[in-house]
Amino acid sequence: METNTRKDVLAEAANILGKVPGFLDVVPDDLLGPRWQEWRLLQLEDTKIPPKYKQLIMLAVSTYAKCRYCVEFHSEMAKLFGASEEEIVETACLTGNTALWSNFLTGIRYDFETFKDEVHSACEHARQEKASTTATAGAR
Repeated sequence: METNTRKDVLAEAANILGKVPGFLDVVPDDLLGPRWQEWRLLQLEDTKIPPKYKQLIMLAVSTYAKCRYCVEFHSEMAKLFGASEEEIVETACLTGNTALWSNFLTGIRYDFETFKDEVHSACEHARQEKASTTATAGAR
């Protein structure tokens, strides 16, 4: 459903969310329709990434950005779409680990081209190992 007017957006928001969040009142009229449509599509609708995984991804980004509003929203939405508490905790752990290594590599100014070469080499090794394991298992 295309919602362009404030009235349409607020009606749809009330229908989907049970009530209209107060912060929508301050979004300018000319931005509300497009922002709502994009939010609804990306956050709630089926796209190439299932909703549960989208919410866990957005939880990771929100955690990294240290946005308590987004962390609250995406944690609850992830649960709504079937994420367990363990998956939410693991998402937080992944986010913290990524931040740790990102800060470390940036802080020591590790050469990016060297890093890329090492990543590509490690992935190629893993592909070869996986192919070898698959071939060996198939030969049994």
